[in-house]
Amino acid sequence: MPRHRLALFSPWFGPWPEWINLYFESCRWNPEVTWLVPTDQEPPPCQPPNVVFMPMSLAEFTARASDVTGLSLAPENAYKICDYMPLIGEMFADDLHGFTHFGYTDNDIIYGQLACELTPERLASYEIISSHANLQAGHLTVMQNTPRMTRVWRKTPFWRRQIADPKHRGFDERAFGRRLDPRKWHPPWRRYKVLWHEMHSMPDRGGLWPDGKPTPHHFHWHKGVLTDARGAKDQYAYLHFMFWRSGRYRLKRLGPPPWQNLETLVHVDWRSIGETGFDITRRGFLPPHSPQ
Repeated sequence: MPRHRLALFSPWFGPWPEWINLYFESCRWNPEVTWLVPTDQEPPPCQPPNVVFMPMSLAEFTARASDVTGLSLAPENAYKICDYMPLIGEMFADDLHGFTHFGYTDNDIIYGQLACELTPERLASYEIISSHANLQAGHLTVMQNTPRMTRVWRKTPFWRRQIADPKHRGFDERAFGRRLDPRKWHPPWRRYKVLWHEMHSMPDRGGLWPDGKPTPHHFHWHKGVLTDARGAKDQYAYLHFMFWRSGRYRLKRLGPPPWQNLETLVHVDWRSIGETGFDITRRGFLPPHSPQ
C-alpha cells in the first residue's frame, strides 16, 4: 500500500489471551500497517516496531467515547467497547494525524498479508471496506481518514440509544452496518462508497469457500503468508478463529467450539515462527506440517 498509511485499532482490557505473542508477530510481517493498542496490560514479550501500545484503563477508553458522544457511558463489561468502534476516528483523532486510513480489528486473529485484500486500488476507491460480503465486520473494517468518515456513525438512526445502553448491542455490525449496507438503495445524500468484500477469514462461519467446498480446517502461516492445506484460496489476509475458541454466535449444528476443552492452545515458540512457520488447526497452534 505505497500511497496509503493505515492505522488499525485493536483495544484489549484484561489479561492477554494465550496466543497474543503469535498475534503480534503476525502484525510484524505487515510493516506498512500500524497497530494502535489501547490496553491496561503491560506489553507482552513480542513488541514489533509497527505496534504501538497505548496505556489506558477501560474507564479512560470509555471517557473518550463519552466525550465524543456527549453521553454518560458505563459499560457493563469490556465487550461493550465493540459498540464504540465506529467512533474510533473521533475518539483518537489526535493519534491519526498522518494516516490516510484507519480501522478497527480484533485480536483473536492471525494476519497474513493484509495488502492482498486491502490493495491500493481498493483503499483509494472506497470510503469504507468490510471483510465480509454481507456484514460490516467488527473484526476488520477500514475507513478513509476524512471528516466525513470519522463522523459517519452519527448518521445511524437512534445511535444514542445503542451507545448509551450498558449492554453490548452489536452497534458496529448491526445498526451501523445497516446504515451503510451497499446492497440497499440509498438516496444520493445518504450514499457512501462502500465495499463489502468476502475475504473468507472465518472458519466454521458457514457458506462455501472459493473452491466451492465448506470451510478448510487446516491453515499454515510462514513469513507473513497465510494459506490453507487444501488450497481453497491462494492466500488469506487474516484468519479470525472466533468460532473455534468461543460458542458465542457459533452455529449449534456444528457442535461445541473445538478449542473449548483443550488444556493448551499454543504448541510453538513465537520467537522461532518467523523462520519455521506454524499451523493453525482445531487442535490449536502447532508446529508446521502437523496432522489436522
